[in-house]
Amino acid sequence: METNNEKEALFNPGCEPVVEDEERRRLLWLMAEYFRTIGYTDIKARLPGFMPPPILSGTIEDHRPDFTCRQSDSARTPIILEIVTPHMVDDPLAENRWSLLASAAKLYNAELHFVVPKWAANGPVDPGLKRRLARMELTANRVWTV
Repeated sequence: METNNEKEALFNPGCEPVVEDEERRRLLWLMAEYFRTIGYTDIKARLPGFMPPPILSGTIEDHRPDFTCRQSDSARTPIILEIVTPHMVDDPLAENRWSLLASAAKLYNAELHFVVPKWAANGPVDPGLKRRLARMELTANRVWTV
């Protein structure tokens, strides 16, 4: 059985929560490879082998995005990307995190993207996420369903 110190040695500090959640890890790998393939740069992800994105300082608590990169457009527009699994859609703890990510996106003129699985046991995930974001008065530039 691995201890926490042994687990930390297996991957970069900063990627632990994503690495430990298989569904989030799978979706994040897919998006990291997709963005790398289409030529986006400065890719940072909470995955082994990647530099983790920087921690964003909030008024209540700090959070590290799941993924950041820069688009290949002339402005090199930044993207802040969050992986959302079905159980996270209604998680009350997500509200502070998502608000901080949205504030950071505005501050840095970045696009805010969310990634959800295409289908879950209770049906599609994206309508629930979009309703939750609307209730929070947050706007996502894109919700990816993969």
